[in-house]
This record gives sequence, structure tokens and C-alpha cells, in this order.
Amino acid sequence: MPQFSYKAKSGPGQIKTGVVTADNEAVVAKRLRQDGLFPVSIVEVNAPALRISRSKINSRDIAEFTRQLANLIHAGFSLARALNTLKDQAQHPGLKKLIQLMSGKIEKGATFSQALAEYPETFSSFYLSMIKIGESAGNLDETLLRLADFKEKEEELLSQVRAALTYPIFLFAVGIITFFVLLTFFVPRLVGIYSDFEQALPLLTQVTISVSSFMSKFWWVLLIIIAGLVVFSRYYWKIEKNRLQIDSLALQVPLLNKIIQQIEISRFAYALAMLLKSGVPVLESIDVVALSVDNRLFRQKISSFKEKISKGSSLSNCFRAEKIFPPVLSNMAAVGEEGGELIEMLFRIAANFEAEVNRTVKTMVSLIEPMLIIFIGGIVVLLVFAILLPIFQLDFFNK
Repeated sequence: MPQFSYKAKSGPGQIKTGVVTADNEAVVAKRLRQDGLFPVSIVEVNAPALRISRSKINSRDIAEFTRQLANLIHAGFSLARALNTLKDQAQHPGLKKLIQLMSGKIEKGATFSQALAEYPETFSSFYLSMIKIGESAGNLDETLLRLADFKEKEEELLSQVRAALTYPIFLFAVGIITFFVLLTFFVPRLVGIYSDFEQALPLLTQVTISVSSFMSKFWWVLLIIIAGLVVFSRYYWKIEKNRLQIDSLALQVPLLNKIIQQIEISRFAYALAMLLKSGVPVLESIDVVALSVDNRLFRQKISSFKEKISKGSSLSNCFRAEKIFPPVLSNMAAVGEEGGELIEMLFRIAANFEAEVNRTVKTMVSLIEPMLIIFIGGIVVLLVFAILLPIFQLDFFNK
């Protein structure tokens, strides 16, 4: 339970300060008034620690929270009471704290969307937009259920991709570490063997020794450069213009572009179907579903659909006009529009492209794994050959 530092007037010109433990600021203020005090300021003591714990809340925690909240509201709980119930049930300390803060804001008169807007690092723009639609339509429980479905589906899709790529990433990391250890610690110990050689060392051995000498002396420089690149990339990534450039370049990379395309289309189709099924107009839906995709180029293209549709264009024609959308998508959307079953077709599109993601990732992994093994093995063999080559040459000349 959080602690709050307070200042309160106990009489003319008399200020009393102290620290109390309570659920939220409203409870503290109520206690102070009951004690005959007039609260001047109430500040949470451990608020800085909250930001650290809140940043660790993952998508699965949010999906579970969303579904539980939807069930409680559907059962007749008020929003504030539902949040207080979930706060007591939450196992994740960061989520528990976050729910408590939102509950406090709602008790003070804020709407749910206003409370969520205070925590953009946890609740995405798409999540916030969906909640606003649910509030305005008066069906917050249904909106939360659909949001939970979307978050769970998104997490399942990304988990499948992460699981498939775990082993190749592990292999690559092992290869880099092996290469670093050999050049930094192993090769320098063998350099002394060649100091008494009267003949010139092979070029491959000379290059290997030079690289090893640099890395053994300045390995810390490499670590600083890597750390600097990581910090720079994080700041570079936050700028929207740069993000658009990176996302556009990613769609030019073979295999990777196909996976990104399939994931984003699956997200977009499911989100649009979900909104249309809830009765949200298509133009309003376009604004919201554009936020459901991560790739900024996809987001830009989807946002442009609103103007085209408002001028009478169909969704299938919008897909057909943009090269980043495959022809099968526009064909399936056209069939759904002609048959009056666009929503069902969008759900089918989402399922089809989700299945395509799994197949593409498995194909990519089946190609990457042997290539990585050959690459890592080749580097190790090359280093061993470079180290032993002078010995082989010396033995050859002696004969």
C-alpha cells in the first residue's frame, strides 16, 4: 500500500505535516478532514518507483487485465469497483500499482479513457481509441472483450514468431561470442610461438594476429561503441520521421518484408472487422485501425484510405491501389463486399494471413539455421587454419 506525504491546516496559521499509508489520495483527504484538518497538499512518497515497475508490464498482463475488467463490468460492477477488485487480485506489482492509480483518478471524476491516457507507455493509442469508442457507444464491456481478444491474438502471433526465431538468434549469439573469445583471449596466447620463426608469416595469419592484437587491447572500445550504438538507435527510433524511413527499408528486405506484411495485414483485418462488427462507421474505424499496426508505412497507407472511401472508393480498390498490399487481399475484400459479408471476410483474411506468418517464419528458419551453422563453423575453421598454417608451412619446408 502506498504512502502519502501531506500538509494540512489545523488552525489559523498552523500547518501540520506527516506521512500516512492509504489506498489513494482521496482516502488520505477523507481521513484528514475526519481529524479536523484541511488538506493543503498530498503527494505520493514512492511515486518514482512506480515508473520503473510499470514499464515492465507486458502485453499478456494487459490482455488478462482487459478481459477480467470486461467480465466484471458485464456482471454489473461499476468501473471504480471493478478496478478496486482487480487491484486486490493483481499479482504483478506494477500492474497492481497502475490499477490503483487509475482507480483514484476515476473516483475523482475522470473517465476511463482519461485515466488510460496518463500511461501511454502501457496503453497504446489503439487501445485508448477503442476505449473512447466504447465509452461513447455505451458498450464498454463489449469493447473491452474485443480488445482482450485482439491483444491475446496479437500476443499469440508474436509469440509464435519469437519462438521460431529463438534458436537462430541463439546460434548467432553463440557464434559472435565464440569469435570474440577466440580473437581476444585464445589467439594472443599463440602469437609468441611464431616469434622465433625466421620466415614471413602467411597473409591470413598476419591479418588474424593484427585483428586479435587490436581486440585484446581495445575490446573495451568495442563495447563502448556497441553501447553507444544501442543508445543512439533508441533515440533515433523515437523520432517518427526516422521510424518511417526504417520501416520503409524493412519492407525492402527479402523474407523479412513478407513476414512484416503478413503480420500487419492480419492485425489490420482483425481490428477492422472487430470495429465494424461493433457498429463503428467505416471512416471512423479507419482512423482507429491505422493505430493497430506498428509499421509506419502501413499506417500511412491505411490512413490514406479514409479520404478515398469518403469519395466513394471501396476498400478493395484502396488495397488494389497500394503495392504493399498483395493482390489476394484486394480480391478477398472484393468478394466480401460483393456478397455483403465484408466483416466475415475480414476475419477470414486475418486468420489466413496469421497462418501464412507461421508458414513463412518456419520456411525462413529452415533456411537460416543451416546457413548460420555453416557460417559459424566456417569462421572457427578459418581461425584455426590461420593459426596452424605457419606450422604446416614450416613442416613442409623442413621436409
